[in-house]
Amino acid sequence: MKRIWLSGLVVLLAGAAWAQEITPPRFNGSGDIDFFIKRLAVLAERIAVEERIPADSLSPRIGIGLRIGEDGSVSDWRMIDNTRTGRDSCAVPPATEATLRLVRAAFDRMEGDWSPAERDGRPVGYRMRWTIRIPIEKIARAQDADPLLFLGQDPAKNLHDWVRGRVRHDGRFAGKEGVTRVRFHVEADGRITIDEVLETPDERQAKEVVRVIRNSRGSWTPRKVRGVPQRTEYVYGINLVDGVVD
Repeated sequence: MKRIWLSGLVVLLAGAAWAQEITPPRFNGSGDIDFFIKRLAVLAERIAVEERIPADSLSPRIGIGLRIGEDGSVSDWRMIDNTRTGRDSCAVPPATEATLRLVRAAFDRMEGDWSPAERDGRPVGYRMRWTIRIPIEKIARAQDADPLLFLGQDPAKNLHDWVRGRVRHDGRFAGKEGVTRVRFHVEADGRITIDEVLETPDERQAKEVVRVIRNSRGSWTPRKVRGVPQRTEYVYGINLVDGVVD
């Protein structure tokens, strides 16, 4: 019994040494599997934004299995999840159809080739399994509109104080009470374009308010949709009572 046990131990150690001799495949000659996974996730994010795939239709994680052949070819590309058995089983829940299409599209767009795994300097087939995290929150932020900001805040909270501190109160508007309301656009590059004065009790008041609004250029962060700056309309009103901002 002792001799048999020793023989089995030798076989076990030899098997471990044999397994350690396998060099995993490389992507583009230098990138390891983690490098490939990160690139795949970034590409999936880009495709989701470009093709406007709703973020809420995507799974946060997806399991993938494939085989790299002795010639570096990819075969047996498949999804793995917790509903499957054997080598196709993993802890990840099944991915949505939108996620499957997205990851497959990203995989098809990956540029580069695999160098096959090697054992004792000779190419061998190699099976890989991994989990990819889909950056759903980043995709959602890129797809959803980012709000128009003034000095980094909601303009409803700080624009009025900014304008009030810059309107010149020199008595020209005495006796001319009322609201001056101006419609303007914040362009995609942050410039200000005045549309029209919607109402005013005095043209001089309107010119003064327009002057101050024009001087706000460079302080705006344009509204964005899917990461692209948009031209945005804004209406601002101010009440001057005897030349003093109310």
